[in-house]
Amino acid sequence: MRLQHTVSAIALLAGLGLGAPAIAADADNQLEELIVTAQKREENVQTAPLAITAISGATLAKDRVLTLQDLANTMTGISFTANSPQSFEINIRGVVNTRLSSPTADQSVSTFMDDVFVSRAGNLNSAFYDIARIEVVRGPQGVLLGKNVAGGAVNIISAAPSFDAGGKVTLTLGSYDLRQTQGHVTGKITDGLAGRISFQTINHDGFYKDILHNTRLENLDSTQARVQLLYRPEGSDLSAHLIVDYAKDSNDGIHRVGLKSPTLPASFTPWSGTRTLIAARRPGGLKQDESLPIWPLFRGDTAPTPQRADHETYSIIAKVEKDVAENVRFSSITGYRHNHSFTLYDQTGLGPANGFNVAAPLLFAEPVNFIEGMNQVSQEVRLASTNADSRFDWLVGAYYQKTNVHQYNRFWGESTVLPTLSGESHWDDHGHNRDLAAFAQVGFKITDTLKLDVGARYTKDKKYGFQRGIIVATGDRLNPNDTAPLTPLTTNFATAYGESWDELTPQATLRWTPDDANMAYFTLSKGFKGGGFQNNASNAFAAATPYDPESVTNYEAGYKTELFDRRLRWNTAVFYMKYKDLQVQQTLASCLCNVISNAPGATIKGVETDVQIAPTPWLRVWGSGSYVHAEYDTFIFAGVNNSGNRMQRTPRWQGVIGAEVTTDVGSWEDALSARLNYRYQGRMPWAPENTTWEDAYGILDGRVTLTLPNRPWSVSVYAKNIGDTEYRTNIIPFFQEEMSSFGNPRTYGIELSASF
Repeated sequence: MRLQHTVSAIALLAGLGLGAPAIAADADNQLEELIVTAQKREENVQTAPLAITAISGATLAKDRVLTLQDLANTMTGISFTANSPQSFEINIRGVVNTRLSSPTADQSVSTFMDDVFVSRAGNLNSAFYDIARIEVVRGPQGVLLGKNVAGGAVNIISAAPSFDAGGKVTLTLGSYDLRQTQGHVTGKITDGLAGRISFQTINHDGFYKDILHNTRLENLDSTQARVQLLYRPEGSDLSAHLIVDYAKDSNDGIHRVGLKSPTLPASFTPWSGTRTLIAARRPGGLKQDESLPIWPLFRGDTAPTPQRADHETYSIIAKVEKDVAENVRFSSITGYRHNHSFTLYDQTGLGPANGFNVAAPLLFAEPVNFIEGMNQVSQEVRLASTNADSRFDWLVGAYYQKTNVHQYNRFWGESTVLPTLSGESHWDDHGHNRDLAAFAQVGFKITDTLKLDVGARYTKDKKYGFQRGIIVATGDRLNPNDTAPLTPLTTNFATAYGESWDELTPQATLRWTPDDANMAYFTLSKGFKGGGFQNNASNAFAAATPYDPESVTNYEAGYKTELFDRRLRWNTAVFYMKYKDLQVQQTLASCLCNVISNAPGATIKGVETDVQIAPTPWLRVWGSGSYVHAEYDTFIFAGVNNSGNRMQRTPRWQGVIGAEVTTDVGSWEDALSARLNYRYQGRMPWAPENTTWEDAYGILDGRVTLTLPNRPWSVSVYAKNIGDTEYRTNIIPFFQEEMSSFGNPRTYGIELSASF
């Protein structure tokens, strides 16, 4: 069910802006100060001259933010969609890559883990745990971030080891038979050396059901562990930090339902029509949380392959800092990341072999199987000034990254009447990405209150590899004599591909700080992202033809202020962005295949505002929102003119409102707290044609916590999506239908935590 939009209107009254804040207070009832490192130096988020939202680990735990989807569902200025368990898509200010999963594809909105770029979109399936904070930066970051960022960045920062002994363990039980454990222990190992061990396990049943195979879908079985060492000798300026992370998760596949589109031109509706026939034959009908995905029988196999998604990842990160001269600090970040994933899902969630002996005309099934192995190594080095009394500061650095991706994809099709949707096709793709960059920034205090920062980055991206397209079988049990290969493959091929791109991206920021409570800035910046190559290509020419890089120029002004002795905080940013050659992947109706093309130009403009208030020791209130006007300037694809249309997957309006109340329980001081957070997202188009839309919706989350006095124990009850709002995280249009994936339904549970 959907919450009434009157609640969403209240959310927008709280202000237009950024995201769910980290609300906390110190002993004087002031809002918490948060330190961020998005500009490679520690600084208060209120003095950082960029649009950034920092969410503390405590707030992440209160709002039960465990995934990128949870993060997007508690903030504004950011949204989340997912085509598959291997293609997570983060949208910031209208900038998003849709279904770009080829071995050479980069994301326009980048994700970082402990300052190390995560090159593959499917690498962050693992849940968050033991996190110090998450920094969400909006707009291009063309100079300082380790991997050039065109649209924005999400940096997830682990809680670091402490020399003070301590730890925490949390047990959670909840709906869908949720069983979750998490915890950490930290402390001094020896003089100058501290350690931290963290872990998390999550097991829950599926939110949806495959009635064809009597299996729950979108369940989860996850195990994670992290070991850290921090070497910081007393009396020395040396700091060495080692982070080793491991994660493994699996589920029984995703839930897809074909829904009749209310906006596409009248045509066939084979999936919703077949579901209606099945509902009439099945006692109890057929609910929307039930689907009938096909398990394909690949050539040479003796049994069908079930739907599932498996990921296994480990990473090693080494950070070193040392003063190498007077007022000069050297920093090094070395990263290695390895991932192996296996995903198989039915794109339509219903096919001709559905167990009920019904099949409408044009009904087809096309399960796809992605098997991917990836390893990534990166190295960043920096030299930075440290003299806080100088009118000048500077930073120079270099960056290297090499990513190797082997992707073996298997498509299997079964159709009632369409030859091109029958058979089996494979693609074997070895892709290699090499990124080199050098960057520098210098700052000058023109006056005591006015500072200018100017910087630039030179980036050179090289993408190359080898792709094979293999016709394994034509025809199926319904059309055994069919000779047409399964789409999108048209012929066997084997071809090398390769291209390189380079770009200089400058940035200039003028910052005015009249006093400790106010700061205003103006930024002119440029972002760049290299091109790439189409995976699952139809032929050798398509496989070897690159799509172009994309770039964006951003003009941004912001103002940050704190009033009433830091009891009210108000941050606002306005921006105007010109995008060039935006990479867009769409489904081409003529071949029912995905094609990556470049939208020649787009204009994005908007405003973001965030308000936080701590009026009393027992009440915290926050409100934020964003307005983004994003349109393609010129974009014609496959004969369809999308010029002037709204940019895909970009809601114009988003809003958040929330409050937390703390009160006494008898003689127990400040023992009980209650927290509510509501997020509204406006109507958005799914594709550049603006013919399929997601209606506006809102999500309400809540939590109540009881903390025992003088005891390290607390117990909480929580609920996510309290109104059981139905919303979709992806659609694929076929005929007059929308193959739909859904967000999580209402969940709830109880948590017991103990600190020591």
